[in-house]
Amino acid sequence: MKREKRWRRAGAVGLCVLLIVASLWTPYGGSARAAGGLFPDVSSGRAEIEYLARLGIIQGYKDGKFHPEATLTRVQAVLMIVRQLGLETDEELPMPFADVKPGSTGYEEIALAAALGIVSGKTERSFDPYGKLTRAQMAKMFANAYHLSGKMKTDFWDVKPDHWAYSYVHALAANEVTLGYPDGSFRPNAPLTRLQFALFMARYMNDEFKPPLTTSLSRKDIIAKKESVVTVYAYDENGEEQSQGSGFMVANGLIVTNFHVISGGASFTVVTSNGEEYEIEGVVDYDLDLDVALLKPVDLLPVKPLRLGSIDMVEVGDDVVAIGSPLGLSDSVSTGVVSAIRTLELEQGEADFIQFTAPVTHGSSGGPLFNMYGYVIGIVSFGLGEGELNFALAADYVREAVYVYAQVPFYQLPVIPADELPVYEEEQGEEEKEQGEPAATEKFALEGPLVDIIAHPSQPILYGIDYLNRVVEINYETRSVRNISLPLPAERLYFAQDELYVTLLKGEHSSYWQEENQKGAIAVIDANAFQLKETFDIDLDPFDIVADGRYIYVSSGSGQHTVIKSYDRFTKQEVDSELIYEANRIEMHPSQAMIYAISTNVSPIDMSVYRIADGHFVETYSSPYHGDYDLKPDFVLSPDGKYMFNDAGFVFYTTAQKSVNMTYAGAIEPFSSAAFDLAKGLVYAAQGNQIMAYDSATLKKVKQWSVEGEIAHIAVHRGTIVFVTTVTPDGGGMKTTMVELFDPS
Repeated sequence: MKREKRWRRAGAVGLCVLLIVASLWTPYGGSARAAGGLFPDVSSGRAEIEYLARLGIIQGYKDGKFHPEATLTRVQAVLMIVRQLGLETDEELPMPFADVKPGSTGYEEIALAAALGIVSGKTERSFDPYGKLTRAQMAKMFANAYHLSGKMKTDFWDVKPDHWAYSYVHALAANEVTLGYPDGSFRPNAPLTRLQFALFMARYMNDEFKPPLTTSLSRKDIIAKKESVVTVYAYDENGEEQSQGSGFMVANGLIVTNFHVISGGASFTVVTSNGEEYEIEGVVDYDLDLDVALLKPVDLLPVKPLRLGSIDMVEVGDDVVAIGSPLGLSDSVSTGVVSAIRTLELEQGEADFIQFTAPVTHGSSGGPLFNMYGYVIGIVSFGLGEGELNFALAADYVREAVYVYAQVPFYQLPVIPADELPVYEEEQGEEEKEQGEPAATEKFALEGPLVDIIAHPSQPILYGIDYLNRVVEINYETRSVRNISLPLPAERLYFAQDELYVTLLKGEHSSYWQEENQKGAIAVIDANAFQLKETFDIDLDPFDIVADGRYIYVSSGSGQHTVIKSYDRFTKQEVDSELIYEANRIEMHPSQAMIYAISTNVSPIDMSVYRIADGHFVETYSSPYHGDYDLKPDFVLSPDGKYMFNDAGFVFYTTAQKSVNMTYAGAIEPFSSAAFDLAKGLVYAAQGNQIMAYDSATLKKVKQWSVEGEIAHIAVHRGTIVFVTTVTPDGGGMKTTMVELFDPS
């Protein structure tokens, strides 16, 4: 690691830590002198016992020994847990147990633990403070105190589902606090020894005392760790949501996230994978340069902590799994590989980052990046482009801070007041973007937002899929709107030979939905009569669709290394198939002899072409570039068949000549939608609320306009530019989807 770790509150907070740790040295019995050295009677578990002794959690006897095999009493366990948590109260609590008298050892602690639900009596009125504590009783006490949850894949043979301590024992085992015995037993009725307690406590507090993760896990096992990932919300002074990102649980009840996720917030909450929302007390520590923060909930959460790994565990080519909450969609999982390990320059030094291909997007910041052993090897930090070039800060930087704060009682961890936190400022552009002159448009409102909008090639009509899962026809000259309801969720549209082809989904796209099990459907609509002609099933999960009137071509959205298939329009039978990676966008070339494709969820984004004839795939090959251009995962073909315009602004040739096909031709500014007026020699491209006009021969910008709303789609009909925009009223209110017409002449 080339960068010195410099957490911003290391001075002030570190002093608080030292003071709190010092307060733990108050002995609860016996001498503390052995805490500074080894106990002579300790061999097994020596590191764990010394660790806890130095923190004042456990101590030896007056004879200088630890007596590891001595049985722990119930009151001793309560005293140690209460002190490790840092629980205190000024309130005089009632004592529910008749056998615990005022002034006796642990009286206040037992009353507090009972009030918090940490302990219960052997009977309703008896606690038996000096009685021996069994391993099952300790499991319950530990699980209640630390809000542990979870379940192992297999049971201990002597703790069956009908055992009263079944859930508690599983919670300890799932959190790696207990390992059980080599014969697969837990021995729930055996008395708990002082050594066993030390091992339990040390494993809970410090991952270094847990066995290393040496077994490679399946992706399913890694994905199951999403239960430890949370969605982080920041709110302003008025309680309005300001930002959202991802985070994950680590030792001592802390939550790791990116600092920019909570920057500027006045208050914070997290939502767990099961939908429970919890209040955050504040930020324990942060590093603005590394863009990381440690959050402390008001109370311990019933969420398993994750194990933090190291960049030393990472090699280029390793499989990785990212879990986060992109766009607020919790438990979102993506898979990929480590493409590079990079040392990047920051404002105040260097830091190691893992470059990876698993696709992530806004809202994933702060989420964990796992290796296949279950370690968090990085914190998803930032991406470049549209989610295809991503970086995770090496977990080493966070692991060192967590190690320090894991030694402080949870309820005594100090937090930094929100108004004392700096505000993370993203880099601004060197100059303000050019704004076009206002476009005088005619407009009318639609009922709601549309997705995958396409234009009729010759009529003043737009088609789209609305939020009610209907195909909508919009005549923007007459302003008439018609719709057709569909039997299944619709995703993509294509127009060919006076027919609309619509992909219908029968499941969510997934890398694990293999080709042999996939299914979907296609709807066919008569565009002239605007009537649903028919729907038919296909043995593919449809992602995108094109057609030439006789044959329909569909790319798969699932299964990773999957296929693109062709179907006879009239017989509905499969004609041919060819390999393709999942979730490729496809477009039919105007010659109807080629289909172009672009990947959407791998890095770098790649383009390819399929030569077709009579429904068959004749040849396929990729572009000559692989990462040379920072592409976006969508494109449009010019109507004359000469060019492909990638949304990143790069322009490539499209030709049957293989040596020239998909080679670089030029560039314009990035855009979200583009349309062509070949009669006037113009290309129109929209980005945000801006419309740029380019000379189609030189690609030089000749004009720029602006509209009020965000442009979702642009089309051209007889010289008139047609926009579909989203307008957000000033001061809030419902967004409105508009159709706008603009005469640029």
